[in-house]
Amino acid sequence: MEGPALDEGVPDTDPARVREAADVLARGEAALAAGDAEGALDRASDIAARFPRVPGTTVALWLEARAQAALGDWEPAEAAAESYLARGAPDAAEEAEVRLLLARVRIDGSLAGGIESLFEIPADAPAAILHEAEALALSTAVGLSLPVLRDLVDEAPRHPRVLPAFQVELATRTALLGDETSARTLAEAALELEPGERVGERARAVLRGELEAVEAELVSMAALLSEGGPPSLRSLAAEIRAGVEVALSEAEATGRPVRFTVLDDQASNARVETLVRQLEGEGAVGLVGPLDDAMVRAAAQARSRPFPIISPTARLLPDGAENVFSLTGVDPGSAETLARLALDAGIREVVVFHPRRSEMQEEAQNFRRAFEAGGGVIRRVLQYAPGTTDFAEPFREVVRLQPRGLVLLLPPEEIELVAPQVAFFGVDDLEITIFGNDAWSSETVLERVPIRHTNGVLTVTSRDGPGSYGPGWRAFVEAYESHFRRTLRSPVPALGYDAANLFLAAVQSGDGTPEGTARALDSIRGYPGATGRLSVVDGRIRRTWTPVRLENREPVPYRP
Repeated sequence: MEGPALDEGVPDTDPARVREAADVLARGEAALAAGDAEGALDRASDIAARFPRVPGTTVALWLEARAQAALGDWEPAEAAAESYLARGAPDAAEEAEVRLLLARVRIDGSLAGGIESLFEIPADAPAAILHEAEALALSTAVGLSLPVLRDLVDEAPRHPRVLPAFQVELATRTALLGDETSARTLAEAALELEPGERVGERARAVLRGELEAVEAELVSMAALLSEGGPPSLRSLAAEIRAGVEVALSEAEATGRPVRFTVLDDQASNARVETLVRQLEGEGAVGLVGPLDDAMVRAAAQARSRPFPIISPTARLLPDGAENVFSLTGVDPGSAETLARLALDAGIREVVVFHPRRSEMQEEAQNFRRAFEAGGGVIRRVLQYAPGTTDFAEPFREVVRLQPRGLVLLLPPEEIELVAPQVAFFGVDDLEITIFGNDAWSSETVLERVPIRHTNGVLTVTSRDGPGSYGPGWRAFVEAYESHFRRTLRSPVPALGYDAANLFLAAVQSGDGTPEGTARALDSIRGYPGATGRLSVVDGRIRRTWTPVRLENREPVPYRP
C-alpha cells in the first residue's frame, strides 16, 4: 500500500496490519464491483476505525465516495471525494476520475458546483473519462433554462470535450426557436474544439438543418412576421417574436420538442402565399401570424388543408375562413357582455355610436343581437367616417333623442379624441348612462384620457386583477425578464406568447398534424393566458369578460 495514511502521526507499518488493511480494502472494492455498496461502505468504515495510520489508507476515502454515490447519498459522497483529493495526491488519471465523480454527485444531488466540476476535469484525461464527462455535460445541458445556458456558453472555459456539449444544446434550441444563423455559429464553434463523436454529429446535424437527427420526435411550427417590412411592422414583429421565444423556451420542460421557424413575409401578400404553401409542404402544424388583416386573408386563401393560423394582431378576419384566429380581433363575448351589463343596469333603450370601420360595425352587430335578445331597443346607430375630428352633429342628435344610454364603440386610439366632445356638446348633462367597449378599460386609454372623461363609464375588461392583463400575466413578465435580462416595457410581446402557447397546448393533445392541431385548438376552454382567460368558441378566440365601472383610472367590478 502506497500513499499517506488517514491519520497523521507515527505511521503504523506493522507488516501484518498492512496486509490486513490491504485485504479489507480489496474486499471493499470487490463488494462495490458486485453492487454491494453498503458492504463497501462497511469496509471503508472498518479501515477508518482500525487502520487509520497504515500508509495508503486514504484510498478508503475514495472507496467511501463511490459507495455513498452508489447509494445516492450525495453530500457524504462529495465530502469523501473532496477529502481524498485534499489528502491523497492521486495520479493524474485517478484525479480525473475523482473530479468526474464529484461532478456527477453534485449534479445528480442538486449540489452547488456540479457544472464547474465538469470543467475541472483535465482536458488530457483518459478517453473513457472524457467520454463520460461529455455524456454528463449533454444530459446536464438539457435541463438548463435557456438564459442560464446562454450565460454558461458565453462565460465557461473552452474545455474541448465539455463546452461543446453545452454549445450544441444551445445551438439546437436556438434553431428550434427559428434563429438558424446563431445556431450555425454555435455549432461551428463547437466543432472547432474537436469534440467527441456524439456531440460532433449533433453539431453537424444542426449545420445541415436536420434537427430530426437530434430530436426523436419533432413537431414543426412557424411564424410569418414582417421583419423586413416598414418600420412600424418591423418593430411589431420584433416584439411578437420575443413573446413567442419566451413561450417556446418555457415549453422545453414539456418533453415534446417543437421546431419553430420564423420567416420574413416582407409585408408582401404574394410572399405570404408562397411561404404558406412552403410550410404546408414541410409539414408544419400551424402558423403564428401574419400581423395585418390583408396578409391574414392571403395566408388563409393560400392553404390547401385545415392549416390553423393564429394572428396576434389582425383586427378583422376573412369571412368564412375556418381555423383562422386572432388575439386582437373582434371578440363577440366583449359586446355580448356589454349588452348584458346595460340590461342589468336597467337600461332598455340606447343610441350606438361608432366609426364606419368593418371591425366596429361587426362589434355593433354583436351588441345589437345580444341587447335586442334581452329586450333592449337601439333607437339609432350613429356612424362617422375615418379621420373625422368634429363630432358636433352626432352628439347634438344624441341630445335631441335623449336615450337612457349611449354606447360608444371606439378603437382605443380614438377615445382620447371623442371622449372630451361627449362633455363639450352636452351629452353628459343628460340623465344618461355612458357605456364603452373594452377599449375603454385598456391601459393606454386609462393612462392618457383625463379622468373626468372616463369616470363613471360602464364597460368590460378581460383583466384578471388590478395592474394585470390575464391570469398568466405575472408569470409571463417574470419569464420574459428572466429570459432576456431586461425589463418588459410593453404588453405587445404577450400576444406572441399567448399565440404560441395556444399552439403548444393544442400540439400536446393533437396528433402532430395540422388537422389534429386544428381540432385540439377548437377544444381549448379557459386557457390562463397572459392577455386574458382564452377559449376557442365558434371559430373565434374569446376572452372571459367582466363588467366594470371606471373610477380614478381603474376598472372597478360593477354590481347593479
